Amino acid sequence: MIKMDGVDSVEADSLVAQLLEEPSTASRLESLSDDTARIVVEQLKQEADRYWGINANHSLELAAAIIHIGQARRDVGQTALGIMARGDALKLLGRTTEAWQALDEAGQLFLTADDDVGWARTRIGRLRICVDLNRVHEALADAERAQVIFAQHGEQEKQLRLELNLAIVYDLLGEHTQALALFQLALAHAVSLGTIGTPHLGALYTSIGLAYRALGNFHEAALHHEKARTFFIERNQPSAVATTELNLAHTAMAQGRYRHALKLLHHAHGLRVTEQLMRDAAQISCDIVECYLLLNRYSEARELAQQLIEIHRMFHSTYLEAINLLHLATAEAESGNLPAAQSALDAAEPIFSSLGATSWVKTTHLRRGRIALQQGDINDALSWARSTAAHYLATGQDVQYATAMLLQGQAAFASHDLEGAEAAAIVALGIAQRCNVPPLRYASHLLLGRSAEVRGTIRSAIRRYHAAAATVDRVQRSLTITLRPGFLEDKGEALHALLMLYLHNGQVASAWEALERAKGQVLLGYLANREQLRWASDEADSRALVEELNQLRAEHQSFYHIAHAEPDLVTGALPALSAEQALAEVKARELRMRAITEQLYLRGGDADDQRHRPVPALLDIQHCLDDDTLLIEFYHDGGTFWAWTLDRQRLSVHCLPVLAETLRSLLAQLEVNLAAALRLGPDAPAVLPLALAARRIAQRLYHLLFQPLADHLQGRRRLVIVPYGPLHYLPFHLLHTGVAYLAEQYEIVILPAAALLSRRVPQRSGGARVLVHSHHGRLPQTLIEGQSVQRIFGGEIYHDEAANRRALEAAPSQILHIAAHGEHRLDNPDLSYIELADGQLYTDDLLQQDMSYELVTLSACETGRARVALSDELIGLGRGFLYAGAGALIVSLWQIVDARVVVFMEQLYSALYEGASKAAALRSVQSGLLAAEPDLHPAFWGAFQLIGDAGPLSGTSPS
Repeated sequence: MIKMDGVDSVEADSLVAQLLEEPSTASRLESLSDDTARIVVEQLKQEADRYWGINANHSLELAAAIIHIGQARRDVGQTALGIMARGDALKLLGRTTEAWQALDEAGQLFLTADDDVGWARTRIGRLRICVDLNRVHEALADAERAQVIFAQHGEQEKQLRLELNLAIVYDLLGEHTQALALFQLALAHAVSLGTIGTPHLGALYTSIGLAYRALGNFHEAALHHEKARTFFIERNQPSAVATTELNLAHTAMAQGRYRHALKLLHHAHGLRVTEQLMRDAAQISCDIVECYLLLNRYSEARELAQQLIEIHRMFHSTYLEAINLLHLATAEAESGNLPAAQSALDAAEPIFSSLGATSWVKTTHLRRGRIALQQGDINDALSWARSTAAHYLATGQDVQYATAMLLQGQAAFASHDLEGAEAAAIVALGIAQRCNVPPLRYASHLLLGRSAEVRGTIRSAIRRYHAAAATVDRVQRSLTITLRPGFLEDKGEALHALLMLYLHNGQVASAWEALERAKGQVLLGYLANREQLRWASDEADSRALVEELNQLRAEHQSFYHIAHAEPDLVTGALPALSAEQALAEVKARELRMRAITEQLYLRGGDADDQRHRPVPALLDIQHCLDDDTLLIEFYHDGGTFWAWTLDRQRLSVHCLPVLAETLRSLLAQLEVNLAAALRLGPDAPAVLPLALAARRIAQRLYHLLFQPLADHLQGRRRLVIVPYGPLHYLPFHLLHTGVAYLAEQYEIVILPAAALLSRRVPQRSGGARVLVHSHHGRLPQTLIEGQSVQRIFGGEIYHDEAANRRALEAAPSQILHIAAHGEHRLDNPDLSYIELADGQLYTDDLLQQDMSYELVTLSACETGRARVALSDELIGLGRGFLYAGAGALIVSLWQIVDARVVVFMEQLYSALYEGASKAAALRSVQSGLLAAEPDLHPAFWGAFQLIGDAGPLSGTSPS
């Protein structure tokens, strides 16, 4: 029971402690004496303020307690104090309109009580939300009046808080130089106040860091954010710590550390959602959109920006609405939707103008200049670039100034003004190097390289292109497997330009090494840092995400079967759904599954701990080749196809007489032909004409791709082929010389990069791990196939229900053989799968295991297919096994006829057991099938392809 009267200061402290635990009892305190009430209310207000950085909802509860006390005692001043505290808490909870109204109401009550200082205090909080609510002019006018009042009454601590919030307004408006000066004055003021000013140091460090970041001084920004983080940790303010980490994420993003930035952003977003601070969560999502734009994930950025625009309209947060409109404009422009981009800018600019946010208005102009350049309107692009550059130079916004100068240089280059282009690019590059802004460094080097190339100063151009490519390399090393392909999509121009210069100047080896450096460093980076691909199993948050992911996968599989007319495969009770409804459920779960796996990869290792494995030099690769082996590496520069031929003695390059349109047409014809043959079956009369047609297509492809290399093919036993671009989709062993298929004449090995030749392949004790799953009885031959493998090599066999993910958790043996249903998802290659007893096995699952078998054979439909990213990285199941350590893969390129596969595999493994190399064993079986049935369509003998190590299994020797 709370005492009501006769309370001294000690008992007041006790009363406050009880109120902190039970704020709702405040209305019962109407009989408190004035002195006791004053002590109680002051302490409650102090606690409410302290909880700003801990739990704003509790701060709101304490504000309600103060209001109850004031109203119960009919004390206008105390009621006003409580309403002011309520406004401050609502502000932190993102309820800005309510906060503004509460602070205004409190101010009026203070004036009624003849309390000018109280009124002035309400104007401190309104500064923090005036930009969001587009009431800047009103807030600044009130702040000027409040400053005078605080000075008159000697309220230095309150004046300090006003100074801090006033500087924040200018920072939000883009007046960063003015804001920084105000922050530094406020910091000096805080230090001079001693213990009174100390509680504000964390906010000041944070704000100074933000201003430095906006001005491009990322070193000082990070330094001040770390000071703020230390300050808040020492004072046990987790919410403030999370905000500081969010600011560190912004700095990381600006410096190209996108993985670290996204990791911090997702963590901060999760905290805000947990605390039900949905407006704050939406603001962090805005930062995630910005990071997506930098990673070229334009579709996701556009979708999220559109959602956030609606959310901020609901919150009446016009400032953040305009920021997201800017992001939307960028996403639309980079996706080629220029009218939509202009519409977004047209919506954003009036908002910034009404706020008086001149720098943000200039940012919209800079975006308009970029669009003008895309449209070929060079004069407009130059005009926008010059006007924005002048503003950013005058306001000290270095990075934005460099961005405007880069646009000016690009427009000048487009108008053939090389001197203007170079002068602007040098300015941009200097700032980019000083501030460490990788996108600016890359684009500036690229522009200088182009200009040098036009001038004919080839050495300078090569140096610039090489520097641009090196910038990309440094950034991509720290990215996760989910982020890297998208980031690299538009970063190939410098590499392609470098290759063309080398080729046109006869520097054949330099051109090849440049290509291999780009391809090999990605592949070797994955192999050298396999643990970085593992999800953290020792973190509660990661375990919770994995649990959610498994639930989503189970639901996804059931809906997937319904969507694809396989209701008999559905497990568990589901509502009756049409195929269209089920497909919508599938897509919803796939979006969430991708979001979860991305977060798991972000959590799965420290990017700073990555090992860098240098790409082997030309001589190193030559030492890996036998005398009778020829390596053929292809390249497509956008117009011409090239092929390097490499053996132990020499390297040559060949310009191939094939157009991209011709190649795509032939590949499409071959794919249609193979599909038609598979539908008919090997014994159908109509298959023979298809086989003849397939041979004609294969002969045409051979003539275009291999005939120019004929002199280098003579006397070879093995061809190691490194495809590029659309050639990744070509089954090379099916090409026909006019006399025989390549598979009859050569051992064929496919590599994603020549650098893989230098890798030390795993060596394991003998035996096979065999997983066979009949796809609910639809693939009855899988068990017979698996038993034949086990009979030859021994080991364990896991059949149907035993063929699950757990079977892959054991230490690798020599061979892993999986015979099951599989599917390559053309629409979403990351979700290509092999179906096991406990669900679909994805690439993500493989990367969590040790797959360092000497040989992995995937006798499942389409497991060898992949999508080729613009960076030439392959996305599909095969890469998962390679990145997880497999020495070699034998994979299927299309659906397989079961009865023939059993014979095929028995002959393949018998040859391997007798000591044949993997390449020789595969060739032996395929050529043997053709020898037995010379007219057999290639669909029925050529489904399998070898990727990786071509040598024999360890412990075997030729018989």
